[in-house]
Amino acid sequence: MLAEILLGLASAASAPAATCASAQQSTEVRAFYASLPSAPPLVARRHMNLPEEIVSSGLSAEHATGVSGQHFNAVWQSVSEWPYGFFILDQKGWIMKFQAPVPPLLGNERKDAFTDVKAPGENGLISHFRPDLVTSIHAVALPGGKGRDGKQREGMTRAVIFYDASRESVFGIYASLAGEALPAEAIPAFDKTMALMRALPQVCSR
Repeated sequence: MLAEILLGLASAASAPAATCASAQQSTEVRAFYASLPSAPPLVARRHMNLPEEIVSSGLSAEHATGVSGQHFNAVWQSVSEWPYGFFILDQKGWIMKFQAPVPPLLGNERKDAFTDVKAPGENGLISHFRPDLVTSIHAVALPGGKGRDGKQREGMTRAVIFYDASRESVFGIYASLAGEALPAEAIPAFDKTMALMRALPQVCSR
């Protein structure tokens, strides 16, 4: 089922350039996050009526970093070293979440445009990716705070999020979610991935 979902996201075109927030959009995004600091970009874009890629690229350098999709393999290699990931996909308003190990790329064994991803023992993510369609990858580390319901979200939201030409996320892999009781084992590994991404050329200025 998951493989079919991700297959449906692919198109037979080369990846275009990433879309970056304008100065005005960055100001709006940061003003929004001043009041709702822990909201995942997936949530913020609904409230702001902006593409999610714009939201991620509009965050401050303190809270986010972003690289071109050309760095997919390097980023995925780092993410595959996490002990697990909490995956979130938004398919036309259908939110899908699951926790699973992050498997390594198997490479292009299909003689087509897809790159296979298969969890060991087939226990977890099994899919076929199109890294060539990824426009940007953003890592976010957002502090907790009050939600729109007035309740306090403890902890932090930490995620690596993959975008394509739709300017919406293909999926995000979360190490933690503010207000959610996720295991903490992935947090040090996330920090390493974010540090790697900060050391790579940035896809958008912040």
